[in-house]
Amino acid sequence: MVVSGDRRAAKYAAKVVGDVVKNRIDAQKDAMVSNATPAFAALAELEHKIAVYVDAQGINVMLKPFYMSYGRKLFMLQNKHEGVAYENEACIATYAWQRRGLGITELIYIA
Repeated sequence: MVVSGDRRAAKYAAKVVGDVVKNRIDAQKDAMVSNATPAFAALAELEHKIAVYVDAQGINVMLKPFYMSYGRKLFMLQNKHEGVAYENEACIATYAWQRRGLGITELIYIA
């Protein structure tokens, strides 16, 4: 049976009512926060390691945020892909940041 466009629009309008959406988010908020907390801690630890490494190498302070961004990109890719797909995406990211002027030795160490 084909559902009419008006009925679909009415169902969609009912779904996006502010109170309904808010109630759904409120119901899931605790689980969302508990899932995100370990990831935030791991990301903070990774950023600290990158900062220590960049400082130890004597790299210009202006480049530090770019190395941090590269590390965050790899962290995101690691959580999104695995295996060969991750390796391919990481190589693409490394090449992109190398073309932006970051040192390949440092990028490989961070990876």
